[in-house]
Amino acid sequence: MREERVARRYARALFNAAVQQQMVEEVGNSFRELLHTLEEQPALRQLLLNPLMARERKQQLVQQALAGKVHPLLVSLLNVMIRKRRENVLEEVFHEYGKLYDEHLGILRVQAISARPIDELQERALVRSLEQRTGKTVVLDKQVDPSLIGGIVVRIGDTVIDGSVHGQLQRLRHYLLNA
Repeated sequence: MREERVARRYARALFNAAVQQQMVEEVGNSFRELLHTLEEQPALRQLLLNPLMARERKQQLVQQALAGKVHPLLVSLLNVMIRKRRENVLEEVFHEYGKLYDEHLGILRVQAISARPIDELQERALVRSLEQRTGKTVVLDKQVDPSLIGGIVVRIGDTVIDGSVHGQLQRLRHYLLNA
């Protein structure tokens, strides 16, 4: 939980700086590229996460490896994170930055899990309904889970709307056992 709060603070600071420079999308894309680079170059990732390496040396390596390749705000962020020994929460910072970006643009990411694939007509109806209810642009992440038997489960952040047959059977079972 503490790392999540720390990541949220770093993401908020980065996002605010990106908004001031009107570079929100560019910083987000650059951040994605940085994480991709760290994924493709495990040696660089190990150096960054090595707790035994001196902070100053890490900062020099980051400057050499990333200057001119990623947005300067990210290089600054990494330097601060290294100085505070928080480089281990970099991926969480990216995740939190993505949430802030979506919020800034009025995008709501929704997970829809159904027993069978949702056809295009059903998808459009679901998206339209959710957009009317939330007032935001809905981006749907569709998944299939045959164990639901039928219906759909919609997750919007921490809210779950269970319209599945499996969920209805579970609620009926609970009701009958407690009646």
